[in-house]
Amino acid sequence: MSLDKIMVIVDPTTTTQPAFARALHSAQLTGARLHLYTCIEETGAREADQSQQQACMESHRLLIDSAEESGIDASGEVEIGHNWHQQVVSAAARCSASMVFKGTKDHRDVDREMRGTSDWTLLRLSPCPVLLVKDFHNWKNRRVLAAINTFSKDIAHIKLNNQIISFAQQFSEAYGADPHFINAYSDRNQVPDIENLADACGVPNEHIHVVEGGAAEVIASTAADIDADLIIIGTVGRAGLRGTVVGNTSERILDHTHSDVLVLN
Repeated sequence: MSLDKIMVIVDPTTTTQPAFARALHSAQLTGARLHLYTCIEETGAREADQSQQQACMESHRLLIDSAEESGIDASGEVEIGHNWHQQVVSAAARCSASMVFKGTKDHRDVDREMRGTSDWTLLRLSPCPVLLVKDFHNWKNRRVLAAINTFSKDIAHIKLNNQIISFAQQFSEAYGADPHFINAYSDRNQVPDIENLADACGVPNEHIHVVEGGAAEVIASTAADIDADLIIIGTVGRAGLRGTVVGNTSERILDHTHSDVLVLN
């Protein structure tokens, strides 16, 4: 996958922008352009909204200047609207983003279940992969853990598995990272073959992790065991109940790991 343009969601409520820091580092490695985006919740008070919009534009300018000083092409966009979650999705499609970077924080499981979060909206509806940045730090280990599911036989899941493998390999090459792959399983009579997985993923046997248990728990615990900087997972069938399950699984991983999480769709 070609990383041509990274859309960075800039949080107007904080001066700390881990998604921008990660995006700038990524652009320096890949040559991608940056598009900074902020959506301000409309209050109905025109002067207050315009004042906040102007302040965000000035913040964008500082970040854009920082990117351009590093030789990175960058642009900015500030909107005012009622539903910023949905507007982020529309903006990603409008600017032809090849990936969205967004800062995130841990939530309690009960909070995720009671109401949808902006992360959940993005994971279900984004037109491109989403990187959720926990807290900017150097990927000192340069270790990537990609989750695959070899038990799925439908075409969509097979295609997604191939996409995850290919993306993990390309991503690891671009970042000089060390790719690992994990396959969770629940039936002891159907345990994935490590050698076959290693051949399919193009890595040594010791970089294949076959672990019994639920996907979210197994992925998070394995990421901790190998000290992964990045987890790559995929989503299929994002509408209706299936979309809710996918969102919940992705967010359970997110809330129980220190790694950044990249979600392919």
